[in-house]
Amino acid sequence: MGKSLLYLALFFITTLPPVDDYLDRTMVGKVLIQTFGQIILGMLFGRELKAFSLKDDSQRISGIIIFTFLFIFWSIPRSVDLSEIYPWLDQLYHLSMFVGGLILYKSLTGLNRIVKGAYGLLFSSMLVATALVYKWKNTLLCSTYTLEDQHTYSRYLLVFGIAIYISVVLWIVFKWGKRR
Repeated sequence: MGKSLLYLALFFITTLPPVDDYLDRTMVGKVLIQTFGQIILGMLFGRELKAFSLKDDSQRISGIIIFTFLFIFWSIPRSVDLSEIYPWLDQLYHLSMFVGGLILYKSLTGLNRIVKGAYGLLFSSMLVATALVYKWKNTLLCSTYTLEDQHTYSRYLLVFGIAIYISVVLWIVFKWGKRR
C-alpha cells in the first residue's frame, strides 16, 4: 500500500505545476522524460496493484494493443500540440500514459517470452523510426516547439530506442540461451 501511494504521489507531482510546466518547456521534457516517467510509474503501480489482472493471453494481447494505441496517439505531433494548448487534454495525456503503463505491466505479466521479445523489438524499432523522422525532417512537426528542440528530441529518442533494442536483444540472447 505504501509503494502504491508513493507511485501515485509521484505521478501527481509530474502532472501539476511547477513540475509539469518545467517539463513542458522542451520536447525532450514532455515527450520523452514525462511520457516514459509516467509509463514507468504506471508499470510500478501495476506491479503493486493486485486487484486488477488480465486473465488470459487474448486479454494481455489486447492490453498491449491498447497501450500501443495510446502511445502512438500521443506521439502524433498534432496531439502533442493540442495537449499544450488545452490543459484538460494535457491532463488526459498524463493519465493515458500512467494507465497505459499499468496496462502494459499487466499485459506483459504472464505472456510467452517470444511475444515479449517480439513486442520489445517492435516497440524499440518504432522509437528509432520516430527519432529518424524527427531527425531528418527540416520542417516543424510540432508547432509548440522549435526545430532545434525537435532535432534535440530526435537524438535523445534515437539513443533511448537503440538502448531498449539492445537490451531486448541481450535479454533474448542471455535469458533464452540458458539451459535448464
